[in-house]
Amino acid sequence: MGQFFTDDIDSLLKSGHGDSARLANIREEFVRTKLVSIDDRKYVEGLLARYSQTVEVKQEKIKESRIVPPPPPPRNPPTLLEVKQKPKKAESIPKLQGGKTKLRNVVISVCATAFAVLVVSFVAMSQDLETGIVAPSVIKVLELDSSSYVRGDIISISGKTKEATSIATLSITNPAGKQIWNEVVTVKPSGTFATLVIAGGEGWDQLGTHTVSVSYSGNSDTAKFSFDPS
Repeated sequence: MGQFFTDDIDSLLKSGHGDSARLANIREEFVRTKLVSIDDRKYVEGLLARYSQTVEVKQEKIKESRIVPPPPPPRNPPTLLEVKQKPKKAESIPKLQGGKTKLRNVVISVCATAFAVLVVSFVAMSQDLETGIVAPSVIKVLELDSSSYVRGDIISISGKTKEATSIATLSITNPAGKQIWNEVVTVKPSGTFATLVIAGGEGWDQLGTHTVSVSYSGNSDTAKFSFDPS
């Protein structure tokens, strides 16, 4: 949630929406403690839901207003005399002296160059494998900031949807399969979403693996964490 939350507050401050003093205090408190109250979070999400579409429409109008001027005409257009001039005859390529012997030497040189390029490429690939270079991982639909929590911890849930949607439903079930928390969150135009949950209250009394689920537009995903109520 961290980067998403601060980016949202920065965009609201830049566009002049909401109480700038309150937004600045919320951002400062979050950067310092990595925590945010439920009231402050709902205040920020409400501003985003109210003004995000207005900001996007303004940006699209600005893009449409940018008209690229046509290229200027050439300063010195060719005269009629220059157009009628006959093209020069292409110079003939001198024949190779030595006939077949020199042609064979050229073919051998080209093959040797190609082989050297293949060897260099193979060595580079081998070095990449030895150094353990790994392709960047794909963003998961649902992510947690930790794999285990105790009573009173704040659980940060975030993710990115695979398809366009405006809302997503989040829920948590205990080891017995009973739902102990749920919330409908707003999904940004970029497909990202985030929220905070306090691990405690009714239903938070079982030790073991709990499951976080997200569903949107017929899609779903889950993430698990261990919880100790003591």
